[in-house]
Amino acid sequence: MLLISTSSFHWYWIHRIFTIVKKSGYDWINLDMISWEFDTEDAAYIKELSLEFSIPVVSITAYEKKMDSKLVDETIKFAKTVWAKIINFYPPHRADKDTTWFSTYLPKVKEKTKDISLSIINVEPKTFLFFIPEYKDATLTTINKITWDTSLAISNVDSSTWVDLLKTFTILNKTIKNVFLSDKSWTKQDLQLGKWEMPLESFLIKLREGNYKWLFTLRLSPKELWVWNEWIILKKMEEAKVYFEKYFVS
Repeated sequence: MLLISTSSFHWYWIHRIFTIVKKSGYDWINLDMISWEFDTEDAAYIKELSLEFSIPVVSITAYEKKMDSKLVDETIKFAKTVWAKIINFYPPHRADKDTTWFSTYLPKVKEKTKDISLSIINVEPKTFLFFIPEYKDATLTTINKITWDTSLAISNVDSSTWVDLLKTFTILNKTIKNVFLSDKSWTKQDLQLGKWEMPLESFLIKLREGNYKWLFTLRLSPKELWVWNEWIILKKMEEAKVYFEKYFVS
């Protein structure tokens, strides 16, 4: 199941995103919730668009920063309203004062939420002022055990370290419920598939041979997708789909 992330169309109205996805032939959407972008925060409106365009919102990515227990509950309620099957959570950001929503509350909620996967996204091992981690409790072994569901964001893997893409897959392995597909270079993330430095071909074949049955979500940067030109957007979406199907579906 290949989805497209709404973050790939950042700054577009959500109605236009559904319109483009309909034209592209993609069947499902991953909705990225973004503060102050009110269309992404209106569950009733999203459900209305989903029904209008016959495009299910299968996956939701929660706010990257300033999460708390109350927002966890609200996000789950949102997901149930639009009939989503997975919520992708980031580990706590360094600016977040309270991290108990992640380390304590989320595992408890998981026990009560059987119909939706609460998955934790791996993040880049970035630091602030060279020694303060950008995210807290974000090691692969930690996120692996929060809800026992994870989402592997390929562009968040630092291939220059010993934990490359295939090592990351080995650590997260059977907990993976969503793979955010993109390529990356030394300086740029969320690039078109198969044209840069990540071993996507080997990775997709490995997933196929391991009978991976969960989600894939294409997540390209708006600049990479050329969001100022709809014809190029559709062309790049088709190229990504052909690449994915060549190594995973075939």
